[in-house]
Formats: sequence, C-alpha cells, structure tokens
Amino acid sequence: MNLLSIEKLKKNYGDRTIFENVTFGLNEGDKAAIIGINGSGKSTLLKIIAGLEESDGGNVAVNKTCIINYLAQLPDVLPQVSVIDYIFKSDTPTMRLIKRYEQLCHTDSPELHKVMSELDSKNAWGYEYSVKSVLGELGIHDYTIKMGELSGGMAKKVSLAQALIDEGNLLILDEPTNHLDIDTVEWLQNHLESTKKAVLLVTHDRYFLDSVCNVIFEIDEGKFTRYDGNYSFYLEKKAETEAHEQRRQERLSNILRNELVWLRRSPKARTTKQKARIDRAAVIQDSIVHKTERDLELKTLGRRLGGKIIDLKNVSKAYGDKVLFRNFSYSFKKGEKLGIAGANGSGKSTFLRVLTGEEQPDNGIVDIGINTFFGVFDQHSKELDPEMKVIQYIEETAKNIKLDNGLTLSATLMLERFLFPKDSHYRPIGKLSGGEKRRLHLVNELIKNPNFIILDEPTNDLDIQTLSVLEDFLEDFGGCAVVVSHDRYFMDRVCDTMFIFKGDGIFEHFPGSYSNWMESRNIVKEKPSEKKESPKQEKKRKLTYAEKKEYEGIEAEINVLEGELADLSAELEHGGSDYSRLTDLQAKIEAKEMELLEKMERWEYLSGLE
Repeated sequence: MNLLSIEKLKKNYGDRTIFENVTFGLNEGDKAAIIGINGSGKSTLLKIIAGLEESDGGNVAVNKTCIINYLAQLPDVLPQVSVIDYIFKSDTPTMRLIKRYEQLCHTDSPELHKVMSELDSKNAWGYEYSVKSVLGELGIHDYTIKMGELSGGMAKKVSLAQALIDEGNLLILDEPTNHLDIDTVEWLQNHLESTKKAVLLVTHDRYFLDSVCNVIFEIDEGKFTRYDGNYSFYLEKKAETEAHEQRRQERLSNILRNELVWLRRSPKARTTKQKARIDRAAVIQDSIVHKTERDLELKTLGRRLGGKIIDLKNVSKAYGDKVLFRNFSYSFKKGEKLGIAGANGSGKSTFLRVLTGEEQPDNGIVDIGINTFFGVFDQHSKELDPEMKVIQYIEETAKNIKLDNGLTLSATLMLERFLFPKDSHYRPIGKLSGGEKRRLHLVNELIKNPNFIILDEPTNDLDIQTLSVLEDFLEDFGGCAVVVSHDRYFMDRVCDTMFIFKGDGIFEHFPGSYSNWMESRNIVKEKPSEKKESPKQEKKRKLTYAEKKEYEGIEAEINVLEGELADLSAELEHGGSDYSRLTDLQAKIEAKEMELLEKMERWEYLSGLE
C-alpha cells in the first residue's frame, strides 16, 4: 500500500533553488535513504514531508492511514520536561495509558489497579513490553530525570526512543546515528532491519545504509533519482551510469573536434546551407561537461614530522571520582592512523584535548615534538562569521598550500576538491547549510598544512561524498591522524590500529581495523554470568505486575510455538516438488524459529528476576 506520494516538489532559499521537480512514492515496507552532498536539501525535504516546513511548489500527498514519527537531526529538547513526559508525549489513548501506568507503577495508588485493568482490556501489555524493551536497549531507565540534565548523547537517545516507540507506521529519521556510541548504532541498525514500519532516513553511515535500506534516493545537482536496492546496489548502478556518461562525453568530444575542423575551413565552405551544422556544433559544445581541477589527486601534504612526534608517559586524567584514563603511555610513530572508540562519556574527547595540550593531565607527561603541527577538527566547529565570504574565510588561513612534490595548491582548488564549486566561493557563510559549514571548517583545518590531524566525530553532519574525499586524502596523508568516530566504514578505511575506551580508566589497544576488533569481540564476548559486578551496580529489581503475568503464561506460549514449528517442519519434509509452497514453508519456519528464540530469551530474562 502506498503511504505517501511526492510530486514535482520544489524549494528555494532566497534566489537559490535547492531542489525542484522531486517526484517519488513510498510504500509499506520500504526502507529508503536520501543521499547527496551537504546543501542539496536532504534535511529540508524530510521536514517538508513531515509537515514541518512549506515547499515552494509541488505536492505531498499522505495516505490517511499513514502516521509519521519524525526525528530531527538536532531534536528540540525542552530542558524542564521529564524523560517520561518527553517519551510519552504522543496523545494516542494507548500511549497515555502506558504513561499513566509508568507514573503509578511504584506507588500504592488505588488508581494503579484500574489502569492495569484498562491495559488488560485493550490487550496493551505487549506494546508496553516493546516500549520497555526499546528504552532498556538504549540505556534509558530513569524516567523522572529532566531532559536538561542529560548529556547530548543521552538526550539524542531519548529523542530516538520517542520516535521509535510512537504508534506510527512511517519513521522519518534525520542522521539518527549522530552522537550515538557504536553499540547503540549497531542495535539501531538491527532494530530498523526487523521493524515492519516504513523508514525514510538521511545518514552518512554506509554500513548502516547497506544493511537497512532497500531503496536509495539520490539528489545530485537538483536531479532526483531512485535506485531499488541497498547502498552497494546504488554504487554499482552509479558506476555503470558514470562509465556510460564518460563514453558518451568522449564520443561527443570526437564529434566536436571534427565539427571544429570543418568550421575553421574557408568562409566559402560555410554557406547558409551549413547553418544547421554550426548550430549542431554549438549544442554539442554546450553538452560536454569539461573536467576541472576537481578531479586532481591531492597527495600528502609537505610539513615534515620530526623524530619525536608525541610521547605520553604515565598520563592520568579524572573528573572527581570518574577516572577516564590512568598511567597511559604511548609513543606515536610516523604515518600512524589511530582510531578511538568507546561509549559516550568514556573520555575519548578529553584524551584528544590532553594529546594536543589544550587540557593538562592530572599526572604524567605529554611530550610533543618540536615539528609536530596539529590540525584539529572538533565535534562543534568554531563560530563562523555569517557575513564573511567562503573564500575570505579560507584565505585568512592560507592562500596557498605546498605539496610534497613541490607543487602549490590554491585555496580555490582546495575548496573545489572538497565539493565547493566556484559559484559558491563568494557566498556568505551564513547562507550555507549546517553540513556545508562543517565541511568549510574541515577545509580550513587541512589548509593549515598540519602533519598531525585530530578528527573528533568527523562524520557528524558531513555527507558521504565529502567523507569519501576525506578518506582518500587521509590514505595518502604522510603524517599522523587520530580519529574518534562511531562510523565503522570510515574507521575501517582510515585507521590501522584501535584504542577502545571501556570506562573506569580501562582501555584496550587493538592492532587492526575496527571491523577486526568487532569480530574478535564477538568471539570472546563474556557470558553474563562471567561479568564482574561493578560496585555501583544497581540492585536486582523484582518483577512488575505485568511481568509476573507474562512470566506465568510464557511457558505455555513456548510449548505452542514448538508444536507449530514441528508441524511446519513435517509439512516441509513431505512438501513434494511445489517449489513455491516449499519456499513459503521455509519462510514460515524461519519466522517461527525467530519468534521461539525471542520467547525463550524473554523467559530466561524473566526467570532471572523471579
């Protein structure tokens, strides 16, 4: 069933057309992504579809059965609102009932039994469980805390939870993985893969795109194209299209050369009868996309590293009782690309500030080499003068940079390399999108010609094309780089060794890529019974009333599922040669096995609370 239809949508900002003639549809079960460079209008398009912004032309038709849940790139969080009020802000009867139940759950109010009876009558316990499951997976347990008291990462998790649990059938998510730790990104990926809701999202996470999405929409220079497949499929088809276009351009160039030869012949040859041929040459010339300096290969920058780069000796840092790292020693080697991963709040950004000398350690020595010159791209780009022109901002740092081959690269060419076309160089910075401002800040750091690059969550708010350019740049970069990121694809391409911050001053040095570490972690992951209890670990809680009822009936449900699975398996065994029927049976068996596994895992969890 069709959920929404977009027809000839257009959006302008001042005299600039962001996109136009955008036409597409979204059906039940579609999991679609919109990709394109920063400033191409991806977030604006999502807001228009969600009904939060007006278009300048075209139409958005939403099916009356379609209920949209929208997650903004930067959610508007009221600091005085409690987590429970924010999460259950949807005004549907079921959500109001669950919210009231949660408010009364740990009280002796006589209203509690009335609310539980209503939940019984509406058969809403399953929905209440799914809500609790999502909140638990995201680490949200205290519903009374105010939103203003949460960290940025935790506030994003609460906003994400609100979008996921609401009673809609279309999720619109703008950069949902930004500011989330790696484990949460992995959980969200699995959740969206299995949800029955339709999904429309914008993200830079290419592993995420490849696993979750079955439709890719591309905005490229105002043109909107649909690809029915995941991100890998899109890349294959895009490469084929570009190869075909390159061959077409080469054929046009050959024709044009022949036409120009003819046009340069004597005037007698150019009679009125040949005017059509002259016009044809002009059309061909206009249609050829001339290659520009944007295609150049930017090699490693030329600032020399000394024998000593950075030596850390027994470095420790804590905030009160919270130890971030202790007695940390490490010496950086030339050309090293180090990735840092870990949960939010484990000390990753603090470590970067200590590394550059911006923040002093509590103990130990940070010995920075005399020739070490930093370029720092932090999570929150410094304030930019909105009145200043793009090219002015860059040229204030450097008009030219020298490469290791002796050549010089101008600020103009550097901007073009990072996807700022010439017509944007004299645009006021205030007219740029948030992602374009981030990209401009990145160019400004690189044009300083550093030999030690610090990148703190560089993938937040940068588009895939910019990330690809940055990845290519870092692969050729002869200096050192330290990257803090939750983006697995970016880490795999850039980093050759990992530091995993585990909290409480504990970290792991892993010589290999992020994916290598993930594989090793899955192999040696501790069983729950083997985990050491933290001194601050919460006391084991008891079953709630709803969980008691669920536990009492769950064994019977498991028995029923096992019987159904046995019947399906027997039917498959005697299914004959009807391929279509066998395929259908196999799909049913796989679904039933998954349902049984979830029930057994739930039984195991509840039995641990009994």
